[in-house]
Amino acid sequence: MYLFALVATGLVVARRNRRTSDFLVAGRSLSLPLTAISLAAVQIGVGIVLGSSSNGYADGVWPGIYYALGCGLGLIFAGLVTARKLRSRESYVPLDFFAQRYGDSRGVRLWAAISNVPSLLGIFIAQMVAAGSILAGFGLPFGTGVLLCMAVVLVYCMMGGMWSVVFTDVVQVTVIMIAIPVFCAIAMVKYGQSGGDLIGIFSTPFIPEGMGTRFVYLVLPFLLSISVSYDAYIKIQSSKDSRTASRGACIAGLIVILVGTMCSVIGVVASKMFPGLTDGMFATAATGLLPPVLAGIVVAAILAAALSSASCILLSLGSSVSRDFYNRFLHPEVDQLDQLRNSKRVSQAAIMIACAVGCVFALYMTDILDAMIIFNYPYMGSMLIPLLGGLLWKGATRRGAFAAAIAGGCVGVVSFFIGIPGPLHGLMNTDLALLLAYVVSAVTLVAVSLVDNNKRKI
Repeated sequence: MYLFALVATGLVVARRNRRTSDFLVAGRSLSLPLTAISLAAVQIGVGIVLGSSSNGYADGVWPGIYYALGCGLGLIFAGLVTARKLRSRESYVPLDFFAQRYGDSRGVRLWAAISNVPSLLGIFIAQMVAAGSILAGFGLPFGTGVLLCMAVVLVYCMMGGMWSVVFTDVVQVTVIMIAIPVFCAIAMVKYGQSGGDLIGIFSTPFIPEGMGTRFVYLVLPFLLSISVSYDAYIKIQSSKDSRTASRGACIAGLIVILVGTMCSVIGVVASKMFPGLTDGMFATAATGLLPPVLAGIVVAAILAAALSSASCILLSLGSSVSRDFYNRFLHPEVDQLDQLRNSKRVSQAAIMIACAVGCVFALYMTDILDAMIIFNYPYMGSMLIPLLGGLLWKGATRRGAFAAAIAGGCVGVVSFFIGIPGPLHGLMNTDLALLLAYVVSAVTLVAVSLVDNNKRKI
């Protein structure tokens, strides 16, 4: 019934999608509540729910919130620093801002489209892995569960676009915000009744010995990148004005940190009451601590988290292909996406192809957080510093931005191939690789831009 309701929502709101801008950014009309809920939903995926609880189970409550902390603070940073500026320049994708700031480049647009595909696919794959695992708990084969969830997300994304994503986000975040706090409260009560030390849950070091690089690996990519990531960017552009975008991002960040903290606490309690688990910890704890109806709602919350993130990721990929590649690379003579023939169909075709490719990979990927982070290296390594630099520093120049994109991109691409299974896997510790890419890119941006500015003065 839940999956059927998602499909029905896509069919109902499809009538709102008269133009490409309706399909991709909901006509730029989302209110503050819808903006906050939608921005929170795209981050509260399986990385927050399952990743935080699993890390809490293994390492303690504070290491368990690292990923949620990175995502939440990234949204707050966007709300305080970048969202107003980005929303005030109406656009579709981060590279539109790059073009406004430095001048458009077909080469950069092509690279963004190419490098962004694995970045978004990695996140989509992680959601499909989790969704298939959840339905496997109900007796469906894993592959069947992946295909079923893929079909549902595909239908309501293809039909309803951003409007469909936003309306289903409201339902999904509501389920999450009811289920997770109730689960956390009951788990803590039962742990306390069994003689457990509730204060001791929070007494572990924030960064335990030997976990410094892990902290950087889980926090840094999202702390800085959410401002210019495609999934958050289209939600910011969907808000009705710049003030709404800014406030919505801050509220969303607080929601993400709160949910991640509660999931980590659940993981710590589960490690005390169900020691020795290597797989299915969250589901085991839910069925072991909760009445059947509440356990079912909690499991639905995980599915909601997976599907809400997956739907927005697909839409982001569609916007990247239609705007960066089809519009600005193949048809740069057309400025407005709404004026370009077949742009909406190109977005829908990209969504369909991404679904098919993502499902194939989902059958072989097992580490959710690695899939989300390592696949992010090529795009973020190359584009984050030029984009943020353009927002925060008036002295950034076109040559500096291009040089920074190349320098950081080289580090990001090499780190990507070292991090994934293959002949280069394991040659170095990639926990700090994205930080290295950012440093190299930032130094290059500053150095080249200063040389350019000095030449102009002379």
